[in-house]
Amino acid sequence: MLFLTVTIAAAMDPSALQETLSAHVDAAGNVDYAAIKASSPLDDWLTALETAAEPSGASEKMAFWINTYNALTIDLIADNFPLGSIRELDGGDPWESRRFTVAGQLVTLNHIEHRILRPMGDPRIHAAVNCASRGCPPMPQVAFTGAGLDSQLSTVSAAWINANGVAIDPDANMVSLSKIFEWYGEDFLPGSKEDIPGVDGTQEAAINFIVGYVPQHAEYLRAGGYTVGYSTYDWGVNTQ
Repeated sequence: MLFLTVTIAAAMDPSALQETLSAHVDAAGNVDYAAIKASSPLDDWLTALETAAEPSGASEKMAFWINTYNALTIDLIADNFPLGSIRELDGGDPWESRRFTVAGQLVTLNHIEHRILRPMGDPRIHAAVNCASRGCPPMPQVAFTGAGLDSQLSTVSAAWINANGVAIDPDANMVSLSKIFEWYGEDFLPGSKEDIPGVDGTQEAAINFIVGYVPQHAEYLRAGGYTVGYSTYDWGVNTQ
């Protein structure tokens, strides 16, 4: 029984993940996968995760699964590094084909994202989970916690929007959104409060989300009348 207690405590404590992120993720969100592969800093944490107790509180649960998703992805890329893209693995779909034991249940990365995190109803999770690609939001340098979750999600959302979440070109009267807003546009609809002239549906919801993170462009975005499209997604691995 003592062993089980220690295992659960180790898995619930994100300090090992935090140490890895602090040491191997730069300010741009790029990851030193070669160094992680050489030292395997997450192996014990991921092993302990297999028998961890899933938190019951909503914030703690969300933080737990975001951390799990990112740690599993980092470890997957590091184990197979060097490679040019995560899509080189498993016929292009490691999100569905790879299975992991977490908190006593067998899950895939798709299961974590689509069946656990997205139903929680906070679209900011799309700025937090990372698919190890340059088209993704920057890899967070922090491990998420229940107590700090709201602030952390706002911080990573701002980092995403100002890095590659949107490209705004007033001269061309064009706004290019990350493909994430196309793939998961419905997740942003509940928070879409403001009418944007000439922009509708999930694109309008995306603009409503973006406005709060780019005050320098807020007036232009709220005025509408521009063309909205989606940027090409860069699947190249986000290595340093």
